[in-house]
Amino acid sequence: MNYALFLVLNDVSRLKDIHKIFFNLGCGATTLDSVGMGKILLENEMEIPIFAGIRKLVEGDKPYNKTIVSVIHSEEKLRKVVASIKEELQMDTVNKRGLGYIFVLPVLECHGYQIED
Repeated sequence: MNYALFLVLNDVSRLKDIHKIFFNLGCGATTLDSVGMGKILLENEMEIPIFAGIRKLVEGDKPYNKTIVSVIHSEEKLRKVVASIKEELQMDTVNKRGLGYIFVLPVLECHGYQIED
């Protein structure tokens, strides 16, 4: 089965390190500029109670993030990539929340690109 891995990287200073993980494990990836809904609402000065508390977290030198997408052919390689990213970003460390998050979806079909083993 093929898997689509999405990494929303909030700490864009770590982008080179994340790219190295994909390269070293032989995975292609596409990096997109992105911005979260909280930032958009804050830029438009919409006062929504749920976002009022995160204003200080979002307002800063790095208001935007990067979204990295990769289609990975095997579950074994997927597990290596996820483990490496989690280690790099210290995602299992309580004090390191908010650097980014990962989600994975199954890919039922993939056209126009040859996925190698």
